Amino acid sequence: MREVNKNSNYVFAKAEADKVDDQIIEVLRSGSSFRVEAGAGSGKTYSLNKVIDWIQKNKWLDYQRKKQNVICITYTNAAVDVIAGRLSKDTFILPSTIHSFAWNAIKQYQNYLIDIVTSDSDFLVSEDDFFKVTEVTYTLGHRYKENGIQYLYHDDVLKLFCHLLDNAKFRRIFADNYPLILIDEYQDSYKPIIDRFVDFFIAKKEGPQFGFFGDSWQTIYQSNNACGLIENENLEVVRKGSNFRSAPKIVQLLNDLRPDLPQTSAIDDFEGEIVVITCDDYSGPRRIERNFRDDLPAEELKKRLSNVCQRIKQTTSKDDTLKVLMITHKVLAIQQGYDQLLDVLADGLRDKEDPFLLFFMDIIEPVYRALDDSNMQLLFDTLSIRRFPILNKSEKIKWNEFKKKLALARTRRAIDVFELVRQSQLIPIPPKLIEWYYLYQNAPETMYVSNVSIQSFLELGYMQFKSAIDFLFPNAIFSTDHGVKGEEYDNVVFVISKGWNLYQFDTYAPMITGHSEVPKNKLSSYERNRNLFYVCCSRAKKRLVFFVSIPIDSTFKSFLNEVVGSENIYTYNQYLDLEIS
Repeated sequence: MREVNKNSNYVFAKAEADKVDDQIIEVLRSGSSFRVEAGAGSGKTYSLNKVIDWIQKNKWLDYQRKKQNVICITYTNAAVDVIAGRLSKDTFILPSTIHSFAWNAIKQYQNYLIDIVTSDSDFLVSEDDFFKVTEVTYTLGHRYKENGIQYLYHDDVLKLFCHLLDNAKFRRIFADNYPLILIDEYQDSYKPIIDRFVDFFIAKKEGPQFGFFGDSWQTIYQSNNACGLIENENLEVVRKGSNFRSAPKIVQLLNDLRPDLPQTSAIDDFEGEIVVITCDDYSGPRRIERNFRDDLPAEELKKRLSNVCQRIKQTTSKDDTLKVLMITHKVLAIQQGYDQLLDVLADGLRDKEDPFLLFFMDIIEPVYRALDDSNMQLLFDTLSIRRFPILNKSEKIKWNEFKKKLALARTRRAIDVFELVRQSQLIPIPPKLIEWYYLYQNAPETMYVSNVSIQSFLELGYMQFKSAIDFLFPNAIFSTDHGVKGEEYDNVVFVISKGWNLYQFDTYAPMITGHSEVPKNKLSSYERNRNLFYVCCSRAKKRLVFFVSIPIDSTFKSFLNEVVGSENIYTYNQYLDLEIS
């Protein structure tokens, strides 16, 4: 058995992390509310699970006897399921999303809720339902009124919870029921609720004990009224200083960006690499559109990123994961070749809502892949039929002919693929799509979505759909900057470009290290850019590549020289000419 090196990065980082976890338990035991500030890769979930395990073992008698519950609020239903899987069947710990928790806390106060939704214009519905409201409920998250029942929108539940928290009697009952509230990813919590938790409970040292787990620098969602950093003199702060994700060089970069939360890398077998690739060697015309001014032309950007990715794959392990982060879905769509489809479907593309897209993604592309690879099991599974589809020579000939025609149709329009499938009678087609096809034939001007007719939609190039499908799969190489929070990859290419006026990393990143001042009227813009910059950098486990497609001014260059080192900065052509070791 190999002897463990007691001086290894991992041993040291693990020992420090264990000390912090013990500190969290001590604060928990004291009854004080606390905030665990856990930087990227520090093992926040591990600490939260240790707290849950300790509560189960040590607080069962106290809480069960009083018929009280500990609430663990987390961001997604998937995370709720993970936590629930760790709990005993008779547990008093209830994992929940904030919406479910808020609704369960207020749903019994029907008279109060009815009074609010019928008197506050924030909750008005447009349906012509003339019945008096006799019940308020929350099911699908859509706001409507039917037969005297008012159904709530997701955010309605949070607003109503705030209304109830403003009531002193409700707060007393609430505190009696929930003596301890743990909140995961606290920085993304709904600010009006957190403000009330702080003002009514924490600041007064009354009510529930709170445990917040998260990272204020990973507040990157601007549209959900996220609270960000939570501060109060009665809130004890515990900082986690180990990083179990990233190699030492990457952790050093994170420490340069964030010296108030220094981390120690737990990685021993790889020092890490950070490289900057500039496009200063490009001499052609640059873009002139408002949000893309001075950026590379779309085709040039696509070509350069493709070549950079190819070189990274040539110089790294075939098992390494690679992710390219781009600022907006629009930029990514242009890069990947599905920008026209994105213009039509907008968020419906990201949310995988379009029936034609789903049909192509779940049926047609897997069928083509099965035929191309002679994978009969995949064909059988995709079609969900009772027998294998190719049992004799005539069926084999039929499917081979279909594959040849499908290969050609995929280079044409979506309608060409659909008509081929319909004519072949080999693949079942959902009735909804048949209905739209009849409208395409008989009333092609019928609006399909976003003021686009069914004719215009189905006559989009099929490769628009194919490229979008490639992006939507989990192993797609490209992603938006916002789309990788919580993820990690061996190699990350962080594209610093134009495309969204809310994000100008070349302007705001130097402010992080003091290379330029933060304007007083730009504090929120600075924090928005700082946080997303930090999140993108901290996804990398082994290698981080900054690909800068825009001109670099002296301030940004000085910043890059300091945090990366001038010896690690190359032009695009210099990088491609580096010897492959």
